[in-house]
Amino acid sequence: MRTTRQLADYVHQTKFADIDSSVIERTKNLAMSSLGSAVRGAPMDVTKLMAGYVQSSGGAANGEATVIGFPFRASAEWAAGLNCIASHCTELEDVAWPDATYTCFLIPTVFSLGDALGASGKQVLEALILGFEVTSRPGVITTDGGGMVRGWLTASAMGTVGVAGAAAKLMGLDAEKTLNAMAIAASFGAGLNRQTGSGAHVVEAGFAGRNGITAALLAQRGLTGNPTILEGRSGFWDAIAGQPEMEFPLGKGADFRVMAVGMKKFPCCYLSQRIIDGIQILTRENNLGPDDIEEVDVGVNRIFTQILKYPEPKNAEEARFSLPHIVSAAISGESMFVDTFTEAKVFDPVLMKRRAKVKTTVHDAWGTDQLGEKNTVSIRTKDGRSFTRECFTAHGDPSDPLTRQEILTRYDVCTDGLMSAADQKTSASMLDSLENVANVSELMRLYGRAA
Repeated sequence: MRTTRQLADYVHQTKFADIDSSVIERTKNLAMSSLGSAVRGAPMDVTKLMAGYVQSSGGAANGEATVIGFPFRASAEWAAGLNCIASHCTELEDVAWPDATYTCFLIPTVFSLGDALGASGKQVLEALILGFEVTSRPGVITTDGGGMVRGWLTASAMGTVGVAGAAAKLMGLDAEKTLNAMAIAASFGAGLNRQTGSGAHVVEAGFAGRNGITAALLAQRGLTGNPTILEGRSGFWDAIAGQPEMEFPLGKGADFRVMAVGMKKFPCCYLSQRIIDGIQILTRENNLGPDDIEEVDVGVNRIFTQILKYPEPKNAEEARFSLPHIVSAAISGESMFVDTFTEAKVFDPVLMKRRAKVKTTVHDAWGTDQLGEKNTVSIRTKDGRSFTRECFTAHGDPSDPLTRQEILTRYDVCTDGLMSAADQKTSASMLDSLENVANVSELMRLYGRAA
């Protein structure tokens, strides 16, 4: 049975030299994706609302870390919170399966704390990989093993513990204080799947980042937590998933959970990524326009409709979790990027009318895993033809990863108009060689200049 102490000892003992270069390269890709998304998400409504709250409540008083896209600095805790929220606001965050552990709770957090501490790129990479490892490995069991059906968003719940571990690593805490940081964080971890499509869902990643740093800072000062808080009856894993005794490996060499992260091309729920790919392939191969299509029937499992649950979205957040909006946009030839998920597009009369073409067929026999094995897309045309495709993967999944060039292109698209061309180029170059960056504060200053 895995224990809280084992996870803390693992975080404390594992070094950069224990991590294969392929894992380092993968983590740099994820960092570029997450920080680019944060630049794009900084001007969005939820991020601006939270930034106003932080300023008015005194969170910006000490100014030790960069807030991406804003002309003020904040405490490491609140800078992390805001930068995670900005990264999540676009719904472009990348996700590992089957645990549904997203990256937006951790990557902006570690860069924010690294900014406050003057940490090197190598230290940041080490903390990112280990923090994700101790979040994702138990999540593989807890998410589909009971957490999802109970309503927990285990990514942010367990993610708070992972952040605490990453923060302890970055702060150089000893093994005992690392244990206490992770134990304290278990009392701060939360997140509910029912919040998808709301502002509360967006900010859950931010609170995981903020609270994880808080736990590490309190442990540094001497606060203690129960050293067996994760395992056993009434422990954290039992409370969220009914899993008191779990056994799972912990990464080394080339086997780390960051390698299981799928990267999004489209800023909407990950469950829709392979569906969009399937629709685009069918319409392109068969030369189908939106006016040719009578109906699009998407086959899903029982859990799917608990997550993508807005047939008639009322705002941009709901649109990212609305299958009719996503499908109507895909058959209409929309960009399927951030501009497709705006208030204007939610109430676009053409897209609203085409949502009626979208049908969802629930297959009870397909189980209750969040992502599940597959989806089907069936298109019926007005002239009586039918086209069907089974969708098992999306381009961007670990089995079909995005290339570095594709990630760089998406980074440029996210930051265009918000960063100067020189800052775009410099920041991308620094991320590309992050292990050689002496102080990540130099990188974060570039994001502080984003409009």
